[in-house]
Amino acid sequence: MNSDERRIEILKIINESGKPVTGKALAEKFGVTRQIIVKDIGIIKAAGNVILSTAKGYICENKKNEHPTREITVCHNSDDIENEMNIVVDMGGKILSTSVNHPVYGSVGEALNIKSRRDIKMFLNKTSETGCMPLLELTKGIHTHLISADDEETLDEICAELKNAGYLISTK
Repeated sequence: MNSDERRIEILKIINESGKPVTGKALAEKFGVTRQIIVKDIGIIKAAGNVILSTAKGYICENKKNEHPTREITVCHNSDDIENEMNIVVDMGGKILSTSVNHPVYGSVGEALNIKSRRDIKMFLNKTSETGCMPLLELTKGIHTHLISADDEETLDEICAELKNAGYLISTK
């Protein structure tokens, strides 16, 4: 099997799976390294496929069922992370990713896929357990999220609430 055939199969496996698929499982299935799978996923994404990298593995979001998204730029300190995320999920939103624009490294970010308070607690616990500082610490609190919701009206309401809380800087 060549690399193009492998990528087609990887996309099929992720798309048809009802749960996240780990890079390790894909590497074992195809007899390649996990680094090759990461490269393959990058190429699959570059081709326009929506694949999210989560702590539990890769998931594919079907574009036909995709909800509207909005990129928001916010600013707050680490103590406000939980409150900011609670605002988004309590109002029916989902935090797909977070990123910062680092002056040396450029854009640095990660898929989050946070849709509930439970997900927020897991994220905060993992941050605490590992001792890793949140990305916003690299940019004096300024960071970007890609959020989604069922409709544009809900996205507008989330942004209004984030603005009321003093977090929202801008939206795209």
